Amino acid sequence: MTTGIRADCPDPEALALFKHQVAYEQTEEAPPLKDQGIVHANIWKSGAVTGFYVREPLKNFAPTVRMTYLFGEDGLIGGGTCLLEKDWRECIEQFADRSGSRSRSPVATCAAIINLRSIPLWEPSVNDEQKRRIASELRREIEAKWHGVQEIVIRNFNLNDPQIVMYLKMTDGNYYQGCGFHARRAPHCEGWHLFGQVPVSELRTWIFARPYKLR
Repeated sequence: MTTGIRADCPDPEALALFKHQVAYEQTEEAPPLKDQGIVHANIWKSGAVTGFYVREPLKNFAPTVRMTYLFGEDGLIGGGTCLLEKDWRECIEQFADRSGSRSRSPVATCAAIINLRSIPLWEPSVNDEQKRRIASELRREIEAKWHGVQEIVIRNFNLNDPQIVMYLKMTDGNYYQGCGFHARRAPHCEGWHLFGQVPVSELRTWIFARPYKLR
């Protein structure tokens, strides 16, 4: 059921997560919103889940493709591209279903104009007590999955980042892995993955340009 526009849509926390994701992509990934200035976003909200549908065409994609982002309480939980011909609500709900985050809460919608140029550049979080605690928990998770790991170095991170990239030194060689990252819940590292055709040398350079040693 759709209830229409709500006064707290978009809520400040979801908007902050969206802005951090954009900043993260601009620095840490191939940014789908590259060279965008002001964007117009349709926003879908159900319970603790908020989806952003950016109405502007993506400059590095086909003109009929649009970008969506889906956030939960602890950060990015889904999203991707949809064809312009698909209703934007159906597009977001499709990603909510895939992520398992679809709730029975009423759906509210609204719109926002967001100046991407005003978003601060991505930076790692300050290495305070909270970050060190989460890093310690992350280290234990990695050690439990990679028995006998001798060295763990990750690219320095922000607590709102959606991904961790890591170098692992094992007795049989060196490995480079990534995982989906959630600072606010355990396990912190899920959805383990490799990096396709990215050369090992590039991954090593990437990690050790901003190293954060866990072990």
